[in-house]
Amino acid sequence: MLKIAVRGIVLLFTITFTSAHAQEFGFRIDMGLIQSDAITEASGIAASRKNPGVLWTHNDSGGQNRIFAFNTHGKHLGIYVIAGIQNRDWEDIAVGPGPIDGEEYVYIGDIGDNSARYDKKYIYRIREPRVDTTRTPTDTIITKAERFVFQYPDGNRDAETLMVDPPTGDIYVVSKREDKVHVYRAPYPQNFYSYPTTHTDTLEYVTMLNSWAVVGGDISASGSEILIKSYNKIDYWHREPGQVLWQALQQNPKQVPYVPEPQGEAVCWAADGSGYFTLSEERNNRPAHLYFYPRLENTIVHQKTKMPFTFKLGQNYPNPFNASTLISYTICKKSLVQVKILNPLGREIRRPVNEVQQPGNHSILFNAQNLTSGIYFYTLLLDGKTSRTKRMLLLK
Repeated sequence: MLKIAVRGIVLLFTITFTSAHAQEFGFRIDMGLIQSDAITEASGIAASRKNPGVLWTHNDSGGQNRIFAFNTHGKHLGIYVIAGIQNRDWEDIAVGPGPIDGEEYVYIGDIGDNSARYDKKYIYRIREPRVDTTRTPTDTIITKAERFVFQYPDGNRDAETLMVDPPTGDIYVVSKREDKVHVYRAPYPQNFYSYPTTHTDTLEYVTMLNSWAVVGGDISASGSEILIKSYNKIDYWHREPGQVLWQALQQNPKQVPYVPEPQGEAVCWAADGSGYFTLSEERNNRPAHLYFYPRLENTIVHQKTKMPFTFKLGQNYPNPFNASTLISYTICKKSLVQVKILNPLGREIRRPVNEVQQPGNHSILFNAQNLTSGIYFYTLLLDGKTSRTKRMLLLK
């Protein structure tokens, strides 16, 4: 991981792609330790779309029938026990649409099968609960879980990747161990039943990926971007409007930044698409860390110069924020760059960046230590001229 400290701020550089849909993401930011002792084998991660700034995870095989809520800095927000189901080998978690329009659902994939000995696999679905981030975390019982029972069309498989397609509601499962892993689909609406049920469906085989040891994946809330993670890399696909997801997966992927983690099996998009999170299991009494890879710019790259032809000040993430927040910007030429933090009256209180920078994408992690809760502004100046100003909200 490449980091250069500038006045206590971490400056993060990017990897640039030159395709027509260039996506640029920064190197990882350590968002903090996972602060729940009960999370010991985190095997999946999903970003809530109902509760801003909330993430979900669960433990691996043999764990209890519960999921955990935590914020984007690893702070524990509660345990949610799902009544009436069991954790045989939970491997991934996803958030997506379901039978009620406008409602979000949590999907849990009981799809692990190291020895390929189970004929039936399970996906559980619950309506996503509300998480009160202002109260002391408590244990909550979730009832009315539904179960989708399935088998594969071509024999038993071990799988660790579950994805729900937001535009269609289709469910995708990606197998783990073949030289070229298989991708399967359960078209919406699936046959979820109240537990228990003996009804079994057969997934549809749709394509294969030139990859191995696939351990996690996620589809962005817009449905236009896909991440699929192996132990040592993360592949990225862009999906055209109206394109069937599995057809998008038949294109050659691009690799996005990733620093391998001990038994790292979890990846998910931020709910607002501003980047992606990864999470690993606790190993050797070392608690797991939550990492974030920010999207530094979402623009087409000029094919000849390979440089951005616009300048932009991105919205800080997360927002609202507690201790620190990421501010990203793009400049189109070599400039004296100043980033100023302003109080609600417009007076400058911090200047985290004040130096000449080369054209391209840049990002800083602003630490709001010693500031009180409230609305603040940040301004990007190029060669002394104001180019952009945005608002951010600090909540402590």
